[in-house]
Amino acid sequence: MKMKILAIVSAVLLAVSFSLVAGAGSVSDGDGDLIPDVFDNCSGVANGPGDALNQTDDDGDGFGTSCDCDQTQDGAILGDDIVSLFGAFNTGSSAHDNTGDGAVLGDDVVFCFGQFNGPPGPGATAI
Repeated sequence: MKMKILAIVSAVLLAVSFSLVAGAGSVSDGDGDLIPDVFDNCSGVANGPGDALNQTDDDGDGFGTSCDCDQTQDGAILGDDIVSLFGAFNTGSSAHDNTGDGAVLGDDVVFCFGQFNGPPGPGATAI
């Protein structure tokens, strides 16, 4: 009798545990960089532990360098940001190196032109 009660109690506890785990939900990582979106400073572009720009934020605005072409920090990627990017072209400026390859080259220009007239980010840690 005691074994039967113990088995029933164990089964109930196991069922409750599974239901709690199933209700916990999953952690979203939209860019697949192993940093959950709620903590990712660049949730649209991978910049996690395996990337050269692992959550780097060179200008301290809360947006990761790998998705932040807003050099003037006015909230939009406009002509002044592109001018700043071309001023740093072929240098090692970490603030302008959105790809993390150690140099400001054509791939950084292409990326920033793709963000033109839009906001930096997105990033959950932006201030």
